[in-house]
Amino acid sequence: MPAKPAPRQKSEKPAGRGRNNRVDRCGLDSLLGFQLHRASLALSRHFAKTMARLDLTQKQTSVLWLIAANPGISQITLAKELDMDRASMMALVDRLDARKVIRRERSRRDARLQELLITAKGHKLLAQSKIAQRRHERHFRRFFTAAELAVLMEALARLHG
Repeated sequence: MPAKPAPRQKSEKPAGRGRNNRVDRCGLDSLLGFQLHRASLALSRHFAKTMARLDLTQKQTSVLWLIAANPGISQITLAKELDMDRASMMALVDRLDARKVIRRERSRRDARLQELLITAKGHKLLAQSKIAQRRHERHFRRFFTAAELAVLMEALARLHG
């Protein structure tokens, strides 16, 4: 039977920790992907907190916005615009439809397609989400000057084309 390791003394640092109880990232901080991922996580967490009372995810909010701006848009077009697979988009649209914030109508131009429209309840929810979205944006934009923000937005647009 293997012997139990001796209990760690209070003065010992946990394994893998450097000075001030910080993890040595060994150069990760210099990687663009690492920094973008961490920034994305911070944005996502704050967005979720901001939208919690409205019970909306980032993708649901984007879909509501796009349907309101493009009445009659198809699920396929939405999926392509948001880089989502068709099955995930269908599940997302099903949830919004169940909440009665959007509705589906058979397309008059192509009976194989369904057009998506925002309802009055959806317009109200969208208006509330835009107010919350502005708060969320202000929270992060405060870290940048207008010039820095313009450069950042341009650089990010180049990355995702």
